[in-house]
Amino acid sequence: MTRTATRTTAPRTVLAAAALLAALTGCAGAPAPQAEPAPQAAARDVATPPAELSVAQQQALAVAERFTEAANRGDEAGVRDAYAPEARFDSVGRIYPDREAILERFLIPEVLRAGGTYQALSAVPGAGERVVVEYEFTTSRGGREHFTYDYLVTDGTIRDVIGRYV
Repeated sequence: MTRTATRTTAPRTVLAAAALLAALTGCAGAPAPQAEPAPQAAARDVATPPAELSVAQQQALAVAERFTEAANRGDEAGVRDAYAPEARFDSVGRIYPDREAILERFLIPEVLRAGGTYQALSAVPGAGERVVVEYEFTTSRGGREHFTYDYLVTDGTIRDVIGRYV
């Protein structure tokens, strides 16, 4: 009997919510707008740098892609080579002050050993010579995270990353 009550109440709740939305938006009686399907991979292929990236930002994107590919292969040496010894990584407020801390306290245990894979969704210019790459990260156990890495690259290595959830 509880199941029947739930079934008859749910449509009323949905109708009440729709009526409230129509009243608030001033479109009572108008059909509700249909949501557009989400674009796949944010409609930008990061293998082709966007035209608005400067040469320095395009070079930074290439290094970010090198890091991403190494991480997805589980290649610890490749990931290490992508970072300068004095690199800094701010992962949502957790600060790693150098390459060894970045690898030993973050990337090795939380990315490489987790069997995680990065999927780059988009790349946009950041401040100055920085480039911001949006990722979806998936662990081998199916966990998912959505975030950006704001990269500063100099002399072919990553010098600074600011990671933030989207």
